[in-house]
Amino acid sequence: MSTRSDDPPALDIDRLQDLLDRDAIRHIQIRYAWSLDNHRWEALKEIFLADAVADYRGERFEGLEAIVAKCASSLEPADASQHINGCHWAQVDGDKAIAGCYFIATKYIADTPGGDTFIVGGKYIDQMVRTPDGWRIAHRLLEPTFLDGNPEVETVAQARWAAR
Repeated sequence: MSTRSDDPPALDIDRLQDLLDRDAIRHIQIRYAWSLDNHRWEALKEIFLADAVADYRGERFEGLEAIVAKCASSLEPADASQHINGCHWAQVDGDKAIAGCYFIATKYIADTPGGDTFIVGGKYIDQMVRTPDGWRIAHRLLEPTFLDGNPEVETVAQARWAAR
């Protein structure tokens, strides 16, 4: 007697929706990194809610405009940056989710006394909301785990931004 069934397995719509939601959230986190490194500030409106809050290394930014201004002022003066993230996770509960990922962010400014790179490693913890246009970040917490390289790179970036 065979235990194999010729009937296709039942489709679990809830499980499928959970997988789709978690994948969409992961793509938001990835697009954030791409947007920063490519200075695509307009793309952040497809990542954050208009009234989102971001807590970056002890500084709080309220509203999309403040978040964009912080990202632009931090990264436009750099010669290059690279944000890499991984180990994405999300816990979806209806139209809300808590999600996160680990990241390593490198900022490079050539000829900086003491070294050309500054690296921050850590994790993002996001409160997400499903909107008619897809998932958006309502609150992002950047929790640094380590800093490496030359912190003077940050000072040079700030001076370049002020001089523009």
